[in-house]
Amino acid sequence: MANEEIQQKSPFHQPEPLTTPLNGNGTAKVANGYLRIIMLLFSTITLGIAMLAGAYIAIHVINLHTPKILDNLWPILIVVGLAYSVGWAVALAGIRVYSNLVLPSLMNVYAWATLSGILVLYAVILSRLYGQSYYLLNFLKYVIIMGAAFAALLGFHLLIENHSLLPFSIPLLLFNLAHLSLIVYHYIFDITVKYEYLAGDVLFFLGMTAISVFMMIRVGVLTGVRNFIDRIFEQNGNDV
Repeated sequence: MANEEIQQKSPFHQPEPLTTPLNGNGTAKVANGYLRIIMLLFSTITLGIAMLAGAYIAIHVINLHTPKILDNLWPILIVVGLAYSVGWAVALAGIRVYSNLVLPSLMNVYAWATLSGILVLYAVILSRLYGQSYYLLNFLKYVIIMGAAFAALLGFHLLIENHSLLPFSIPLLLFNLAHLSLIVYHYIFDITVKYEYLAGDVLFFLGMTAISVFMMIRVGVLTGVRNFIDRIFEQNGNDV
């Protein structure tokens, strides 16, 4: 007890260090943390809006045949593409520059959600092709909508490093097999078939199968795009 009193009264006793305010680097780290959260919310919300808008357009083009959307499909797709591009760019910066670890997982969820939408869209278009009650202009719009959906899927693929499209190709290949079976049954065994619609069936089947095979064998078509993205961020990707 006496030793403790002597130690407390000693002039050589060192006081407890005071908490120092954050220096410039500490403040920057806090700011970067907030920026990561903002970019996460902004990109996920913007991309989610673009996906919902795309689904809304697909429903109205294929099922409801809304004249406003059918007559103004390109301007509407440009608006949706703008929203998607902005969200995509922010997500890319969040992943590559700010090393956000949550965004890749969310983008993978979005990729699977997009694939689910593609499969539903494929099934609905198959019913239209089988019913043979569409015009050439309708067929072209089906192709445009499906192409836009695949573009969105490839965009999510490019956001995620070391991402593979192989698992995404398996359900598509199963749908391709179902489509081929329908074509064979329809044009051989159905006596009410209209053979002038065969070209539409075959072209759509070949296009969808080509995309599925491309995803399955992982042809390096997108390697150049991914390398270009890598070159943009290779110098400053981890400096922030």
